[in-house]
Amino acid sequence: MLADQTAALPQPPQPLPQRIALLHFLRRELAPFPGRTVATVRVVVACVTVLVLCMTLRVPEAYLSVWVVTRFAMEESSQTLLTAIVFLVALTVGIALPLVLLTFAMDQAWLRFCLMATMAAAGLFLRRTFVIGALGFVIGLIGTMIMTVPDFVSVPELAVRFSLWLWPVFALGVAAAAATDLLLAPTDPEALLRTELIARLRATEDSLAHCLGRGEREGRATRLATAGITRLLALLKSAGVVHASVRARHAQYSALITLVDRLVTAAAALELLSTTPLRIDERERLQRLDADCARLRQVLEAGRVAEPPPPRDGGQPSAGGSAKLPAIVELEHVVDLIQQALGPEAAATESASDAERGRLFVPDAFTNPEHVHYALKGALAVMVCYVLQSAVDWPGIRTCIITGLIVGLTSEGATIQKGTLRISGALVGAAMGFLAILLFIPGMESITSLTLLVAAGTAVAAWVVVGSPRIAYAGVQIAFAFYLCVIQGFEPTWYFYTIRDRLIGILLGNTVITVVFYSVWPVQASAAMWTSLASAFRAMAQLATVGSRSDDQTVVAREAQGLRLQAYRDFAAAQQSADEAAFELSAEGPEGLRAGALATRERLQRATADAQSVFLTQLAVAHQRPNVVPAELPDALINGVRRFDAVVAESLVTIADRVQRTVDRPLPDLRAPLAAVTNLIRAEGATITSPELAAHLEARVALYHELVPRIERLSGAEFAE
Repeated sequence: MLADQTAALPQPPQPLPQRIALLHFLRRELAPFPGRTVATVRVVVACVTVLVLCMTLRVPEAYLSVWVVTRFAMEESSQTLLTAIVFLVALTVGIALPLVLLTFAMDQAWLRFCLMATMAAAGLFLRRTFVIGALGFVIGLIGTMIMTVPDFVSVPELAVRFSLWLWPVFALGVAAAAATDLLLAPTDPEALLRTELIARLRATEDSLAHCLGRGEREGRATRLATAGITRLLALLKSAGVVHASVRARHAQYSALITLVDRLVTAAAALELLSTTPLRIDERERLQRLDADCARLRQVLEAGRVAEPPPPRDGGQPSAGGSAKLPAIVELEHVVDLIQQALGPEAAATESASDAERGRLFVPDAFTNPEHVHYALKGALAVMVCYVLQSAVDWPGIRTCIITGLIVGLTSEGATIQKGTLRISGALVGAAMGFLAILLFIPGMESITSLTLLVAAGTAVAAWVVVGSPRIAYAGVQIAFAFYLCVIQGFEPTWYFYTIRDRLIGILLGNTVITVVFYSVWPVQASAAMWTSLASAFRAMAQLATVGSRSDDQTVVAREAQGLRLQAYRDFAAAQQSADEAAFELSAEGPEGLRAGALATRERLQRATADAQSVFLTQLAVAHQRPNVVPAELPDALINGVRRFDAVVAESLVTIADRVQRTVDRPLPDLRAPLAAVTNLIRAEGATITSPELAAHLEARVALYHELVPRIERLSGAEFAE
């Protein structure tokens, strides 16, 4: 809605339509949704509990303890618990390590400066390369801040005491957040996982109903197929923390996640290919599949063991070479595997996450120079902020250092986007705190009144925090600024200088990090967007030739699944970069920036839609290979098919080069190879005696005739200007 309205704006500045668009954006982001109220209440209860404990036990820096609760507002309880454990480990290491280093560097300013830069760079490097990036980043963040303590606490004993107090201050908030999530209306991750699996089965049923002419095309299967399985695997990990039964059945759940994802992908491909009327045999098979999916969905909903299905009719009639045949066969095969996974023996299949187990760093952690560049320029921005703070001798603006560490992200657009949220949230929280000091705090006489005030402010901040990622970080900043104003010790105070210093520190940190990221090894989100899309095309090119790399169909299926996940990760990264690109600076000014960013994002979305239609057709081809074993085919036919697959791969690589502007060469001719492979398959297919195998070969021809026009359409898409 916001994009459409903004795109329609004329070039001359018109503030009113912009404000209307902003109001529409806020209305959409702040609208209630199922679970938002409960999550907000949980955060309010946890914050109030921590406040009362801090005031009763006279815990110093109570605002930090209350604020950290908002940082752990998760969708479900075990995710909060897991994050809390990781944070406490990082907190312990992040406090212990700099305290050891300070024993040598307390009175050596130059050494502290070097150690501070090293810890900042290490934290930023681990943020991008460590599998649990938050663990390394928190260690670097806390370590960097503790190295600055001697600047405003000159007595070594007091500096050490202040640093040690950080552990119970943060631990109290983390423990309260985890306990509240576990005790107050907890959300079971296993139930959420089952809900996600059931949603995919329902989407498959909807696609089958559409193909059978019983409903309109909704596209839910395509949306769920392109969403991938990242969320499902995260829910499985969280469920394993809470339920021993889930840990015992981890292989079964992993198999179900992979299989249901394959099911919805095949349904999306079938929906895409259903452009011709169904034959009688196709309709019968789809009706059986529809009944099987409904039965398996009911098994999941009831949480029971699947009973053996009724036997399918033997000797099913051939589909006569329809392009829908591979998708139908894939659906039947996956339904049988899901039946086994839900059966009493729970046969396990390969998990999509097996390759990730036992890995501490991302695959390109020590080969991709972008990780080092990001760490070095982030550390440079942090140290520039530290030098400026020290030069003016103003410890109150040390939030500029924290801002440099937190806001510095992978691209210029992402950095400005997060900086905008940080400034906006701080301004709203500061306004709330200012009004509280002006109107309420002078009349407060008990902890009850403070508790009610904090609860009201927390409700506003928490409502934003538990919203979408587009505004959640602003809620965290609202909470911090508000608490900094109203929780200034153990008695009512009405000083405004703390929030003044904080706002100045945030503005300084955002300015420095923006200048550094634009000047040193700049990475533009608009360029990263097309790079990610080109990477998806290269994964699709590898998928085109996956069958020629091995005759072992198990290996082929595993490689195809890996390439599928890689492509969808790249599609998601491209879309995220497109959203971030709207925040990047432009020589054309704000209006030119807005119009250009929206036009670029629209081009990306059109190209992505065309690419995903190509990809779903490719997956239908890839999933057909276990049903067409190369050993059963003549060598001439195998070589001809592989030559055509190589031309498809070359075409996709050409499109990828065009996207990245590396080489602009014409698309290889696909029509002549298509005609050649069609004639070859039909000629060689006439010598094959198996009707089923002959039907699969005709289906391959039909799929190729669907694939080529889609690639040609994709090659005509508008990419980077």
